[in-house]
Amino acid sequence: MTMKSLAIAFLGCAAGTVLCASTVWAQGTVELDAEPSRVNRVQPVAVPDPTYAPEAAKPAGNFDIAPPKGKTEFGTFTFGGAIRARYDWRFNDVGLGGQPKASEHFDFDMLSLKAAYDSDTIFGAAQYRFYGGSSIYGPRNGYRGYPGEVSFPMWAYVGYKLTREDSITFGLNQAPFGLTPYFGTSFIETLGFTMGLEEVYNFGVKYSHVESDLNYQVGYYPGANPNAIGLSLDSARYSTNIVRGDSYLPFASRNAEQNMFIGRAEYFLYKNDLASLAFGASIWHSDLYNFDTRQTGTKQLEGVHVLGTYGAWGFKGIFIRQDIDPKNPIRNDFVSVGGFDFSYNMASRGNFVSAEVTYKVADPIGPFTVVPYAGYSAYFKDKASFQNSERFILGGAWTLTADPNLVIYTEGVFGRNDPYVGAGQFSSGLAQGGDNKWKTRFIMNIGYYF
Repeated sequence: MTMKSLAIAFLGCAAGTVLCASTVWAQGTVELDAEPSRVNRVQPVAVPDPTYAPEAAKPAGNFDIAPPKGKTEFGTFTFGGAIRARYDWRFNDVGLGGQPKASEHFDFDMLSLKAAYDSDTIFGAAQYRFYGGSSIYGPRNGYRGYPGEVSFPMWAYVGYKLTREDSITFGLNQAPFGLTPYFGTSFIETLGFTMGLEEVYNFGVKYSHVESDLNYQVGYYPGANPNAIGLSLDSARYSTNIVRGDSYLPFASRNAEQNMFIGRAEYFLYKNDLASLAFGASIWHSDLYNFDTRQTGTKQLEGVHVLGTYGAWGFKGIFIRQDIDPKNPIRNDFVSVGGFDFSYNMASRGNFVSAEVTYKVADPIGPFTVVPYAGYSAYFKDKASFQNSERFILGGAWTLTADPNLVIYTEGVFGRNDPYVGAGQFSSGLAQGGDNKWKTRFIMNIGYYF
């Protein structure tokens, strides 16, 4: 399939039936591995920890769909990784002189290496990622521009299976909050990831219970995902966390999140070969230590979510209330957060919402199996003078039918006061807001997962 036909198919999704599914992979031939037992095969169980998982399986959840590798009498060892390239077409960029312009970039995106172990009792996994050598990590942002200049772990944990339904996990693992492992299907993810609500990995211990109709997890995390290798003060990490903000931020705060008590539960009202429907709830409470005032504030999140399928259709929705008291020396109406070696400000209080509808195209389009999707997410801030942040995504996941390890994401991203969309929005878009105008970008990510 040529670049032209890819673009035509993408635009066809945007103009016609654009609703597609993250969960529908599980309705096909893929059998998912949930921790600690294989249950709920019609609809993937929302268990946060990935086991040895090629990211090509992301639309169904971060679980292994490849044959076991390295199996021994003591268990199964798996080694792999991913290499990705990325095309960015930014319609609302600026030149070096500050003049508006559109820009195009085709870059190396990421290399990841991972290892995992699984047995009847013990399991564990680790993944490390290397970034750099792209327009994002280029001289314009102070980098020397070589791959590996920014790197950090994604997860690193070990666990013990207490029973078929119960397990305990230690180390850098995904916090059990909201729709796990993802709020949606898109490559760039929802505004929840930008806020540090979605797909957050922290250091701690987690207990998981998984049945066919009910699953719940509770965790205690003394500290956040650590800062690793990069140029930022405290943001060289995969997850978005509350951090010590960099000097380029206005009124940058300097906080560390500690003593996180996090839990979630999810129940399927019904589930059969045609349809499924589940509801869930989550809570997150933690302390925020401020390095300037030496006072301890708090972070409190409450969330409810729903997910369902009907044939090839899928739906996910979530609502989260956020209340943060950072005990900053000057301003407490926003707090600095960061990830991927950059930091920005976020409003302390408000309501987050996200919804996504997905659909799995029955027949391949050329050599690809295609899942289009449409998602909306927004952060409605309490402070009246702050502009709300919004993100709307129309996209598709293209899996090479002959080799499912090759996956291409094509996404049109439309954002307002969104740090990830449009020049001039990054530092304060999620806090006071940017220029309150809609911005647009197109992303194509090409990945091979081995």
